[in-house]
Amino acid sequence: MWKYDYVTREEFEAAKDRVEEIMLRLGAEKYDIELPYEQKTTNIFIGVWETFISHRSVYTFRDEFYWVDEVLFRHKPFIVIEYGSRDDLLSNTMADADPFPYDLTGAELEAEVKLSMGIK
Repeated sequence: MWKYDYVTREEFEAAKDRVEEIMLRLGAEKYDIELPYEQKTTNIFIGVWETFISHRSVYTFRDEFYWVDEVLFRHKPFIVIEYGSRDDLLSNTMADADPFPYDLTGAELEAEVKLSMGIK
């Protein structure tokens, strides 16, 4: 059960797609890796369990690795970009950049992606 009334899971996933498109436009490249890299989110909301699996690509930029994740805060879902070295990627110990709201304007989303990827 998706707990947000004003945004659907599909709309939120589309916002994560936009973030990936921005990453590509800024010079990131999809990293060809055979990992079962999926984002599995389990929520408990008023006694109901929800599990959602989002298949996301891994990207590389300036010798760092990135992928788009999520944080489901109480009042609003946020996007977070995880980053780290290849070893971090393989050991699933990537760090989280600061999360940002999914509903930012295009320019605001791009600014957040740049910040998360260390682009000035």
